[in-house]
Amino acid sequence: MGFGTDLQGKDSHDALVRCHDTEIRLYENIKRCLNIRIDSDKKYATSLTTFVQQAQKVDFSEFSPTCAVMQAWEVIIQETEKFVQQLKRNVEELTTDTMEKLNEILHEKKTVKKQYLEERNHLENDFSKVQTAVRTQKQEYDKCLGKLQQDQAKLQDLKGKAKSGGKLDKAKLDHKKSMVKLHTVHNNYVLSLQEVCLHQKEYLNQTLPEFLDSHQATQEALAQQCKDFLQSFYTNTNFCSEDFCDMSKQISDSIGEIVPENHFVQFIDAFKSDPIENVTFEFDEGLISNVTGDLKADTIQLNAETHDTLKTRLQSLEEEESMTQQELESKEEALKGVEDDITQIECSPKDKDNSMLCKYLQKKRERHKCLLEVTETKAKLEIQSQMVQRIKDSLDAVGDEMPKMLDNGDDCDVSLTSDSSQPQTSTIAKAGKPFKSLFNKFKKVDGGEKSTHYEDNEVNEANHTNNAHEINSSDVEAVLEEQEWFHGVLPREEVQRLLNKDGDFLVRESKNKKTSEVQYVLSAFWNGHKHFIIQYGEGGWRFEGDSYPTIPELVTVQYKSGTIVTAKSQCILSNPIIKELWQLNNDDIALEMKIGNGNFGEVYKGLYKPKNQVVAIKTCRDTLSDDQRKKFLQEGRILKQYDHPNIVQFIGIAAQRQPVMIVMEYVAGGALLSYLRKHGKTQSKKQLTKMCEDAANGMAYLENKNCIHRDLAARNCLVGDNNVVKISDFGMSREEEEYTVSDGLKQIPIKWTAPEALLYGKYTSLCDVWSFGILMWEIFSGGLTPYQGMSNAQARERVDAGYRMPASEGTPEAIYTLMKKIWEYNPTERPHFEAIRKELKSIHHSL
Repeated sequence: MGFGTDLQGKDSHDALVRCHDTEIRLYENIKRCLNIRIDSDKKYATSLTTFVQQAQKVDFSEFSPTCAVMQAWEVIIQETEKFVQQLKRNVEELTTDTMEKLNEILHEKKTVKKQYLEERNHLENDFSKVQTAVRTQKQEYDKCLGKLQQDQAKLQDLKGKAKSGGKLDKAKLDHKKSMVKLHTVHNNYVLSLQEVCLHQKEYLNQTLPEFLDSHQATQEALAQQCKDFLQSFYTNTNFCSEDFCDMSKQISDSIGEIVPENHFVQFIDAFKSDPIENVTFEFDEGLISNVTGDLKADTIQLNAETHDTLKTRLQSLEEEESMTQQELESKEEALKGVEDDITQIECSPKDKDNSMLCKYLQKKRERHKCLLEVTETKAKLEIQSQMVQRIKDSLDAVGDEMPKMLDNGDDCDVSLTSDSSQPQTSTIAKAGKPFKSLFNKFKKVDGGEKSTHYEDNEVNEANHTNNAHEINSSDVEAVLEEQEWFHGVLPREEVQRLLNKDGDFLVRESKNKKTSEVQYVLSAFWNGHKHFIIQYGEGGWRFEGDSYPTIPELVTVQYKSGTIVTAKSQCILSNPIIKELWQLNNDDIALEMKIGNGNFGEVYKGLYKPKNQVVAIKTCRDTLSDDQRKKFLQEGRILKQYDHPNIVQFIGIAAQRQPVMIVMEYVAGGALLSYLRKHGKTQSKKQLTKMCEDAANGMAYLENKNCIHRDLAARNCLVGDNNVVKISDFGMSREEEEYTVSDGLKQIPIKWTAPEALLYGKYTSLCDVWSFGILMWEIFSGGLTPYQGMSNAQARERVDAGYRMPASEGTPEAIYTLMKKIWEYNPTERPHFEAIRKELKSIHHSL
């Protein structure tokens, strides 16, 4: 009998919540009663009468028969009424020890209730999400069926009318697209059903029972605290008269009946409910009853059209499974650490003081929480593992003989026009190697002049130089990403920095703004910047002239022959612009372990293979807009200009394909903020001052380069070898002497930002100086959050009114004096970083 097996149902959950509320009201009332009791010992019988009246105000009769604590409290009330005149002593002890225990109980009861509701909602929301996904996939299935039936009817109608030509070809193409989409949605629906069944199994058999059992254990531990409190109350109200001794015996007996291990036996018996039953999630065979072809219920449909989609899904699931495994190992290690702490406390002397007992109970709660997280992560890993195996089994069953998709017996070829910038399944590898039989079945449709498109023509006056490179004949057969003039995934603005004179050109990867499909673009300079989408058709890749099997061959012929790219532009390719040294190959970067999340993607620890160097890698999600991608790359563009021991070292950008990556040195100590919170209080004043000096050295270098960081804080600094501090995270930085924002206060760290920047949106290096003062305060406070207890709005208002944070304990006088200079409201009165650096160096030597 226990919470995990007997209290899964909604009625049981509601009873638990009501019990929590009643307990909290009860202990809040007991606290008021105890205060009255203390006062009543001074005022004799009159005050004790008030105590009894107040104690009787809370109705806990619903749970009293099942709760020994409530029953004991009821006995206390009854016996106290008999001895109003007896209470004259132990007031001091009641005021301190007993009240402290009660406050701890009340605080813990509220905390436990909040944690129960949050964790229960979290578990149920996770289960609800996968159920919603099944319903969504089913609705999508219905839509695809309707579209397929419409296209099929249209195709049959045209065939019946013996139509031929463009309309019939278009109808066939539409019908095939609908069939492909139906197969994809079918697979998604099958996998969603598999996922929800697995999730439900883990939810009902593992996660929910473990959560409820953990909650029961927590409640039982709190019952022990309640018992200790009531015992303390009893001890300090035990007077020596015969009558009061009799009252005390009644109270003692009722408290003795409290057994934490059995505390909820009667409660469970009174409010138990049946375990939640499994809901059957089955494939709705009605969805495919009217579909002719090879779709089968609850079976993954694998053919040439769905193979790539399933492989992508498998790769994604395997990555998630690997990350979940790492997460599980981390949580199991944390659980072991907590269990070791509990064992150490249990082995300590038995006469533990109240602080040791509180620490012990806190560790027990941490253990229950860690155990729940481990159980939940194991369940998640099991689901991912089985999903991976389901797809692997389907792929292995087919082997190398990939079946074709059955499309209602229609074996007619389907034409793709050359107006498309490239086929749907194109990749860099296909762009760089000759196409074979894969596209032989497609009929050629003459694209004419319409087959050449421009993104647009722009003139960028940015002055940038780059070495020219002669294209060799051996380049023709190489894959596209091996070409030195192929720059990968770079925004147009970045590319245009490289093109300065007529004939300069390079090739890059872009995205169709409407369809998000990958496309390849020739960027060139000829009377201004021009961008040509490289078209793909039956014969291969082309502009306005002949088609070639690969992009390298097309570009090489265009360059060697000196022919114009298009008649309209008259552009001639004469000077290929090669990649710079900091433009890395994606294949040279190995992602090993996720270490964090950034604004634009994940951050990994990895390896730069050519130098066998451990590095930190920021990745950019391929779902980001062009503007977001530009902001992501801006950090790399800024960092690559700097070389300073107190600034994180830039290694390069890998942008040949997704994901785009910024590669930097790996700083093993991690974020300065985390370091301060773990080790800050153990550092000497001299060591902390040296950290401030390191940061000032880096910022003085940046100020000299006219770089405004705009987000200087402990969270954006790193700790390297010998506790050397390095400035990092240049995502908000600008290379200007003065910068004005135009998008309000979005994502601005209010508590770190100078008043003038918040008021006018205008940033200078002196704004970074203000932020540096906050950073110094963080360093000497051990990583506390600035303006403790204030909201952003309150902190901003207080600063404008003249308030400045007091020095943290242990801050040297000279350091705090420098902070106050840095926090001058008028920016012109603040010192520059060079002066700050010198001042900190002097303070460091004096300590």
